[in-house]
Order: sequence, then structure tokens, then C-alpha cells
Amino acid sequence: MNIVLRRLTFLIMLAAILLAASSSYAHAQSTASIAVLPDIHEDYRLFLGERRAEDVTYYGGNHARRDVIELILMQQALKLGGFSQPLGFVDEENYFRSIRNVIDGNTLTISGTIWYEDLAEQKDRLHISPPIVMNGQFIVGIYTSPQNQLALASKNLEQLTQLKVVTSSQWKPDLHTLRNLGFDKIMYTPNWVNMARMVNAGRVDIALSPFEMNKDKEIIVEGIRLIPIDGVKIAIQGSRHWPVSKSHPLGDEFYTALVKGVTQMRRNGTIERAYRECGFFHPDLTEWKLLNPPSN
Repeated sequence: MNIVLRRLTFLIMLAAILLAASSSYAHAQSTASIAVLPDIHEDYRLFLGERRAEDVTYYGGNHARRDVIELILMQQALKLGGFSQPLGFVDEENYFRSIRNVIDGNTLTISGTIWYEDLAEQKDRLHISPPIVMNGQFIVGIYTSPQNQLALASKNLEQLTQLKVVTSSQWKPDLHTLRNLGFDKIMYTPNWVNMARMVNAGRVDIALSPFEMNKDKEIIVEGIRLIPIDGVKIAIQGSRHWPVSKSHPLGDEFYTALVKGVTQMRRNGTIERAYRECGFFHPDLTEWKLLNPPSN
């Protein structure tokens, strides 16, 4: 009798666990879940403070960077487009894991824009937003440690390509650009925080990054200060978009609202202004030499 009772108790407990798991999964699938890399999530919280994303009208200031501002722009576009479902943020491991989870419908979208070439082969499983960053607009600096005098003194391509550079093997446009420019001393790590640490430790000399809007165009990553090599910049080719899962229950509704909002914000100049104010479209770079100008 005791054996029968124990088995019955076990079956009841198992059914309860399965029911709870099913309920949690259903809840996740009905939430507008946005994947965010941890370092972006932290800067987003610091940038907003006590504000709501929809109340932001000036996109510069402390902790403003492209990735953070894109999450703000997404939420503002959704509001303009009439999307009223609650949003939930899910910390993600890395760039390509976040794309895979959107493809599989585990998350609805990603906070930051994604290179089109990383999405093109999944068009049957993804909605792809209109371009948020147009082709040719992604201009980056060559960042190094303030203590790296060799890197700071390198002003032309022949000198720069002798330096050790770090990137991610998953960042295909960055990698293609570096190789096309002649860089061959390339090291790899999965995320931006690790790149900053490697530059700071002297394991590599440089890393590519969008500029930030401050006097020295410096970047602070976990207390690590990086500065750009003065006078030179690089264009990463390609356009960037938000992917939206077609298999997620909210995918169609979310995408329709997003496109409607993005269209309005493009028309009224908000997207370009936001990128200028956060430093991504930096006003002080006109005279800096573009190392890979477009061919005519």
C-alpha cells in the first residue's frame, strides 16, 4: 500500500512540475521578449535612470552608445506603431546565439540591429525590418589603450596593419573589412567586453568600435578607458536591421507596429538625430581620413 501511495504521490508531483513548466513556457511565448547582451543591458539601465524609454528626447549623455540608443528607438517605434503588449528583456550570451533564439521563436527580437548578411539566409523564418543603419553609415574608429604609444603613433594603413587587432569571428562584416584592408594579425574573442580587456592588458593593440560623443571620443568599458587613433576611420560595409521571429505568437503584430513606427521616425529625422547625439554619426570626423573609401 505504501508503494502504491508513494507512486501516486510521485505522479502527482511530476504532473504539477510539468504543468508549471508548460505554464512558464506559454507565458514566455506570449511575452514580447527582447534579447539583450549583458553589457548593453547594464548601460541601458544606467542611461535611462528613472526615465521611461518613450520619454527620451535627447539621445546623448553618459552611457549613450549605439546599442543602447537602438533599444530606446525600438521601444519608441513600437509605441508609435500601436504595439501595447508588455516587453520583457532576456539576457543573451552572444551575437549569434541571440539570432538563433529569434529564429527558433524563443525570443521575439534582439535589442540591437543585426547585419543583413547574417539574416539574409533566414528570411523564411524571420521578418527583417527596414534598414536602421544604411549601407556605408557604419563608421568606426580604431581604438587602443592610452598607454599604447606604438598604436597611437600609427597613422597610415601600412603602419596600422602591423598591429595586432581583436575582433569576433562571428562579426563577419568587421572581419571582412579587416582582411580587405590587409590586417593579418587578428585575434578572436566572443564579445566586446573581452576585447576591451585584451587591449587594456596589451595582448592586442587595437579593436574597432563606433565613436562616442565626448571630447576625446573615449570609450569606458568596465572601468577600462580606450581612445581612438587620431585622424583615421573605417567604414564597415552593409546595412543593419532588427530581426523579428515569424514563429513567435506575437511576431506579426510586433513587426507590423515596428515597421510603422520606424517609417515615421525615419521620415521625421529621429533616427538620424539619435545616432548623431549619441556619437555614432560623429560630427567631428569630417576631416578624418577614411581608410577604405567607396570605389567609384
